[in-house]
Amino acid sequence: MSPVDLPVRTALPALARALDERGVAVLCAPPGTGKTTLVPLVLAGLAGDGPRRRVVVAEPRRIAARAAA
Repeated sequence: MSPVDLPVRTALPALARALDERGVAVLCAPPGTGKTTLVPLVLAGLAGDGPRRRVVVAEPRRIAARAAA
């Protein structure tokens, strides 16, 4: 499955809006939707050259955290 096909892609505009309006957001979705692989990359791209921001990804399993790093 390519990043374009990941289900979380449809939530990205709402996630970006929430971050713009509130400065913080929490995304919860089932396994395999693209939370770990797609969302951090998109958020890092949205930060651009603006103010310094952090993208925090919580992973319940060590193997997923290492693969994402």
